[in-house]
Amino acid sequence: MKKLLLMCLVVSRVACIPLTGNQTQDLSPVNLNDGELPFSLVIEVEDYTLPQGIQSAAACQDNGQFLFIAGRSNGLHGFNNNNNNFPANQQNTTVFVIDPKLKRVWKRSLYDQFSGLTQKQIDSLSVTSPQFYQAGRTLYITGGYGVDTASGTFSTKDVLTAINIPGLIAWVINQNSPKKASSSIRQISNPVFQVTGGIMRQYGNGPTLLMFGQNFTGPYTPSSEGVYTQEIRRFRILDNGKYLGVVVKQSTQANSNYRRRDLNIIPSITFKGDKKIAGFIALSGVFTPDFGVWTVPVDIGVNGSASMADPALASTFKQSINNYYCARTELFSNSGSLYSILFGGITYQFLQNGEIASDPEFPFTNQIAVIKRNRDGLYQQYLLSTTYPTIASTASNPGNTLLFGAGAQFMELANVPVYPNGVINLAHMHKEQVIGYIIGGIQSTLPNTNTTSDSAASPYIFKVILYPKAQS
Repeated sequence: MKKLLLMCLVVSRVACIPLTGNQTQDLSPVNLNDGELPFSLVIEVEDYTLPQGIQSAAACQDNGQFLFIAGRSNGLHGFNNNNNNFPANQQNTTVFVIDPKLKRVWKRSLYDQFSGLTQKQIDSLSVTSPQFYQAGRTLYITGGYGVDTASGTFSTKDVLTAINIPGLIAWVINQNSPKKASSSIRQISNPVFQVTGGIMRQYGNGPTLLMFGQNFTGPYTPSSEGVYTQEIRRFRILDNGKYLGVVVKQSTQANSNYRRRDLNIIPSITFKGDKKIAGFIALSGVFTPDFGVWTVPVDIGVNGSASMADPALASTFKQSINNYYCARTELFSNSGSLYSILFGGITYQFLQNGEIASDPEFPFTNQIAVIKRNRDGLYQQYLLSTTYPTIASTASNPGNTLLFGAGAQFMELANVPVYPNGVINLAHMHKEQVIGYIIGGIQSTLPNTNTTSDSAASPYIFKVILYPKAQS
């Protein structure tokens, strides 16, 4: 079945879309020689799982424990011409805490009698594909798509949530404590936050950036579409631990090339002379006006400035693999190269029988991609010989290999050497090391699904072990 993504969930509509629906008809070659890379990695499935699957959630960590909130508890949404393609009862209303060292998971419902939350707050905390980032011990969440229980209508929320991470973790773990979840949660509303499928980040003392995404209003049907922001929204969050406010700054000028959502926007390190400069790179994403994938990355400064190389130039990099939001992490090497590792998800091109093939249906994949940007700003894309472990489906399409990564989160361990923006410092890694865990996401039993039962939210937890190579 042909499919498009809504907030990292796939929807049918593109049976007649030609290959030229992508931003560029030409694509950069895919390098299969992963021996050129200054590292290798192995992914192992852990021997414990979440009590239920979760995908397209917000996540953070404190003191070695991971906190997951919002998202969905099902896989692919429905494709029917009705108002129930995103069932409200499959919005995730459970908060999870995972301790990878103890291999233990705790959970607690937002409907718990001691949550202290209103129904309106629960609705805003169980949305699909919110934007989020962690600043110290606070998790900030904006937007996301979900139901208003009181009216039964669906919308993109205009809410900013600030969560005291250790407080909410303690609420989940210590279930006999009289302290309420609401004491760790503060919220305000503003139209600037009304985005889903974008990415929110901040670097240093710079403004918070809400990059790309869309405002989707009403129930989803195959013929519906949200309003893309086509911009980078900028604001400053005012937060002294009690008072929560916002100062909205001018957004970047809307640009039709930024009509993107459900993408990976990665922290980057580039050079100005010999000086390292922090920033962001927007990789691929959807959708072009012709319902294809975007292929040319966008450079974004920490202040929100943005630029994109000319797609018409033969020298411009055009990404063709692992195009959608997935678990990911970044490495920076001695040579000044940045490597973004994209763990599975959904892709336009893939390896089949030793050759690179294309599929405008954008199939699920277990392939691991690496997008390399060298010191001079030149890109290459690689497929690793490593993939997810083989796990057979025991439900729909029994025996089929499950395909992971879409809507998942990579949780980096605190003892991994990183730059201030979270990029792993590969030069400070001298031996094999567990760098983090992939948690949740969609697990699909087919590259191209036929029914909602062909996929589910993943309860699996994967350990990622990095093997650095000697660097010059």
